[in-house]
Amino acid sequence: MASSKFTTEQYTSEEFVESVGAVLFRMSTHEICILHMLKNNEYVLAKGRRNCGETRQDTAVRELTEECGFPCHLLHVNMSTRAPPAIEDEQLGDEARCYSGICEPFTLQVRRLGEHNVKLIWWYIAAVNEDEPSHDREQLEEDKFAVEFYSFADVLEKLTFQMDRDMVMKAIEIVTNTTPE
Repeated sequence: MASSKFTTEQYTSEEFVESVGAVLFRMSTHEICILHMLKNNEYVLAKGRRNCGETRQDTAVRELTEECGFPCHLLHVNMSTRAPPAIEDEQLGDEARCYSGICEPFTLQVRRLGEHNVKLIWWYIAAVNEDEPSHDREQLEEDKFAVEFYSFADVLEKLTFQMDRDMVMKAIEIVTNTTPE
């Protein structure tokens, strides 16, 4: 029996869960929204599980709105990805290409939760709809975490986990290259 020359892992639907989050920018003040988890005193980014039948993009917006309390939208950015263009005129090699104005995940995290148990976390870039009022968060959530905005420099100091800091640095780079001042 033939096997792939690539190291491959396979998970059935009982063995993986998908989460989606986004780095949420407040563009007018050059700030990023993070959650302060009160019990553990950790600073993290908003994310949550994707529901059956829900798109990843819809999940990102729903989770940000639920957890942060701000209406928002995913940003169309200029970035490189190995995904082919929406319309393929020719067969292209599997390599990164830069696209303008796309709304795709800019990071995928794979979190191993056990021997046959993984969480796939897709990350987008989003912005607060600053002309709309914020939503009230549920009281239950307010007891668990606080929503805080920090400048680009300060957020990199506040985030608890290095992987989050690295991801936010990449998001800042993408946004800065997309919307130069």
